Amino acid sequence: MQLNLELGNRHYEKLQQLQHTVGKDARTVLELAIDELYARHQVAVGQDALEIFRKNGVVGCLHGGSSLSENYKNELDWSDKL
Repeated sequence: MQLNLELGNRHYEKLQQLQHTVGKDARTVLELAIDELYARHQVAVGQDALEIFRKNGVVGCLHGGSSLSENYKNELDWSDKL
């Protein structure tokens, strides 16, 4: 698909800066931006929470037993909270 569009100066300058920063042409930068916005929208409309946590490194970031969600008060170090 071919698109013809007009960007304001501010967005055109940002596009040029992104092209330079990532070393890609305008088409690739716009495709990456669309993919990123699309992914964020998918999260907002209910993407699987477990997948979101895995993708962002939350799953497995704490050390503890398999029952940590039930016994976290006993298993975590709370000394800095006293």
